[in-house]
Amino acid sequence: MITRILGIIWIILGILWVVKPQLLRDRLKKRMARKMKWMVLGFVILLGFSILGSVLKAQGLALKLVGILGFIFVARAILFVTTKTSDKMSGWWQGRDLKFFRIWGAFILVMGAAIFFS
Repeated sequence: MITRILGIIWIILGILWVVKPQLLRDRLKKRMARKMKWMVLGFVILLGFSILGSVLKAQGLALKLVGILGFIFVARAILFVTTKTSDKMSGWWQGRDLKFFRIWGAFILVMGAAIFFS
């Protein structure tokens, strides 16, 4: 249930960023506030654990490797928000052109569809 909701959110964000990438760029220019960083951290942790939960139920070695990658994803998100690396990363994202944001939006859209239909 939660993975479907997260998939829908990712699909909506992907479509938004493919159609209007300037919105993402403008949001990154405003520098994320501390409260927003914690909301993003919560979203990433929730997504990571939902991926881990669904992968651990599945059979096969490839899916177990995806579970390990999900765990690494969660750990990196925690480190990303709690260090000064987030400032460097937001600066890197701000320097990208709109074509890059459209490609990133398409990637988010595909990932959202994969999460929704898993």
